[in-house]
Amino acid sequence: MSSFSGKVLITGNAKLLVTSSFKFSGSDGITIKPGASLEVYVACASASLGGNGIQNTGDAMSFIYYGLNSNTSLSFGGNSSFTGVIYAPNADFALGGSGNGDYDFVGASVTKTVTMTGHFHFHYDESLASRFPIKKYVVVSWNELDPNSTN
Repeated sequence: MSSFSGKVLITGNAKLLVTSSFKFSGSDGITIKPGASLEVYVACASASLGGNGIQNTGDAMSFIYYGLNSNTSLSFGGNSSFTGVIYAPNADFALGGSGNGDYDFVGASVTKTVTMTGHFHFHYDESLASRFPIKKYVVVSWNELDPNSTN
């Protein structure tokens, strides 16, 4: 599939290769029904999950985003929570929320860098340590910035 966007409903087990465009905004979004799953292999340089994002009522393994070597940028924004797995080791990941609500990121993220702004809570799904096939990555550094700091 060359591009992937719009309103998408996943009712079975799907795997997609996206080669030119992965962009969700406005009222776009992916809904994954209970018992269904989606693996997306993204080859485009930049990808964006906005709008209604990923509506996943299953566990984190129900949505897996694989950023291939050419995928160097991934952003997740909008006013929605995320449940899934992101494996994009060459990508800079920007996670941003807006508004007054708190949103949850539940699952795991393996990316080159991650920048979180807004009202997000990051929850690592510990069950992924034994279920996700890629297990060799560990945190090598962590900088947490004080939002009240002037530096």
